[in-house]
Amino acid sequence: MVVCPSTSETDISADFASVGTGDTIVFEAGTYEFNMQLALGMADGVTVVGAGMGKTILDFHGQAQADDAIFAQGPMNNLTFESMTVKDSPGNAFKTLDVTGMTFKSLEVTWTKLDHTDGAYGVYPVQDQNVLVEDCKISGASDSGIYIGQSKNIVVRNNEAFQNVAGIEIENSFNADVYKNNAHDNTGGILVFDLPNLQQEGGNHVRVFDNTIVNNNTENFALTSDIVSIVPAGTGSFVMANHDVEVFGNTITGNKTAGFGIISYAVSQQTFTDPKYYEWPKSVYAHDNTWSHNGYQSDLHSQVGALLLTGASKYPNGDVPDVMYDGILDPMVMQDPSYPTGNTMIICVHEPTASAVCNGHFDQLSTSNPDLSKTISCDASFFACTLPALPAVTWTGLPAQ
Repeated sequence: MVVCPSTSETDISADFASVGTGDTIVFEAGTYEFNMQLALGMADGVTVVGAGMGKTILDFHGQAQADDAIFAQGPMNNLTFESMTVKDSPGNAFKTLDVTGMTFKSLEVTWTKLDHTDGAYGVYPVQDQNVLVEDCKISGASDSGIYIGQSKNIVVRNNEAFQNVAGIEIENSFNADVYKNNAHDNTGGILVFDLPNLQQEGGNHVRVFDNTIVNNNTENFALTSDIVSIVPAGTGSFVMANHDVEVFGNTITGNKTAGFGIISYAVSQQTFTDPKYYEWPKSVYAHDNTWSHNGYQSDLHSQVGALLLTGASKYPNGDVPDVMYDGILDPMVMQDPSYPTGNTMIICVHEPTASAVCNGHFDQLSTSNPDLSKTISCDASFFACTLPALPAVTWTGLPAQ
């Protein structure tokens, strides 16, 4: 099905709704304006392709019906969106649900202003499997430019994410490789975390490697109701409440509040009642990253940023350490005799070029007057352990790079 700029919005919407197995919708070059969501019918092997970024432009600034610009819900297999630009969606730009074999390739998503009215997510697969996001360019999202949620088998590579609240988020997901991306000028660069009260929990087996995570100092413009609203401007990367995570070979520089954190959900100061949720990070290995000029000006608009500043007198060079662990422990693991008495949660860090590697011992902070200078320890030997390299993520049909 070939679509040109003179094709009516009603006809384009009908093409999306009526797709059959193996169909391709081709957008010719040009600008298309929409006031409604494009909802794809349920069929396998569908491709939606344009003439290229900046050549095929789908403009949703006037959208008045539904929230997402482009939406697909399965169960379905082998869906591809490729080679187009989506602008100014009031909600998410591309949202997919329950797709196996989901590919986002050479897409541009952008919002023309940076505030909480921007859509939350640029690329937003949730509860999908075998997800590939590559060669995309995402900016202006009020939550995350590239977000993978509650999914399995994920590769995010060769993308540029900038001027979003979070550049890239891997949330409540299993088996993810995030590599060779450029996350710059966001509020936070690359975030790996797990949240309660969701269908899939216990995020694990995530590798973040060979990325550039630079100058993520954009003021946080998320809605205050969103979890990412707590992220301080100037956050390079963090792992929250995930296990079996390996972070290596990245360049992390110029992030004014902090380079890299390993934290529990308790840092969010939000309560939960989900009995299945595991709120502590465990078996995290950070090694052989390149560090410079992080933690030089903590974001005082953020509670986390203000707390980090209280430890300045104990930081080895006065700046927030490149690697910070909150030190909050699972009390049940502490009682297990099979675990070591020191590094109970198996947080391993080998970063000889980092400014410092510190344990903040947040669980020992005074609730009335929290002061990191009274609890922090910057003894790198505490973290002197290694973990086996995690396996690469792959699946049948994953294109070679």
